[in-house]
Amino acid sequence: MFAGRSLLISISFVVALLSCDAGAQEKKIILGLTTRVGSTSLPFVIAEERGFFKAEGLNVLVVVMQNQIVVNGVVTKNVDYGGTFSNFVGAALAGLPVRIVMTAMDGSDHVLVTAPGIKRVEDLKGTTIGISSFGGTPHSEIVMIMRKYGLNPDKDVTFLQIGGSSSRYTALESGSVQAAMLVPPFNKMARLRGFNELLSFNDVMQIPLGGLALHTDRIKERPDEIVKMIKAVLKSIQFIRSRKSEILSYMEKSWGIKGADVREGIYDDVAGLYSRSGVGSDETMRNVVRLVQEARKTKGEVQLSDVADWSYARKANEEVKVK
Repeated sequence: MFAGRSLLISISFVVALLSCDAGAQEKKIILGLTTRVGSTSLPFVIAEERGFFKAEGLNVLVVVMQNQIVVNGVVTKNVDYGGTFSNFVGAALAGLPVRIVMTAMDGSDHVLVTAPGIKRVEDLKGTTIGISSFGGTPHSEIVMIMRKYGLNPDKDVTFLQIGGSSSRYTALESGSVQAAMLVPPFNKMARLRGFNELLSFNDVMQIPLGGLALHTDRIKERPDEIVKMIKAVLKSIQFIRSRKSEILSYMEKSWGIKGADVREGIYDDVAGLYSRSGVGSDETMRNVVRLVQEARKTKGEVQLSDVADWSYARKANEEVKVK
């Protein structure tokens, strides 16, 4: 699971820089994401920028990291919360002391985007595909798609570990990869540049996406903080759902999406996917466990309580009174 001493040093270095920046101020809570741009990251970034975390008395800083660094940072307690999902499912299945306490989306917004000459899933044979990390959501999703269409992910393609959706989009645009799973707005940006949107993963399987994951020690040590974190994200999701014009303006200013019709399309595609409760259903959780197991070639019965603990999200819902 761990990438070795150099990775741990890089995590410590990032956190040390943040600690120096904090100075004598209240200790920052580090929330690791793979990008600040995109629909999956939006609830966390809005919670930070619009002051929903601060309203709960939390000094949260969103930090962009590679997918695996998010997981390793949480495991080593150098990162307080991870905002990704299936890689933490994999970590929990591997016996590491992590739990998911909230889901941000009830369905995946990932779209398989390919180079102009690739018009069918079967055409992926012999190509290089960009993923965030091995075992991460994009990798797990493309493995399942390939198997559904009769391809062998171990032999028919080459996976290139790149990072978040923005990095995968850049790699696709440069030609260093021929396909990638992308989230809005990157799939729409790619389509405008002649790339193909082949398949939405939601048409293959419904899985939760994004959320809050943490070290199990934090459950014992800071239960009230966990509830406050979830409350802030739930309020952010309410804001996204109810303030469409402001979110469209945010997409233009922060994501650089100039076309009004493109912004409208992105919003309409993703607004309904955001979770109203932060609690993942048993069905979608079993789906994501299956997804991760297939990608990692593991088997076995899994107790969902070994992966997720929804008690804090339920308590947060009682306090927020989500309608």
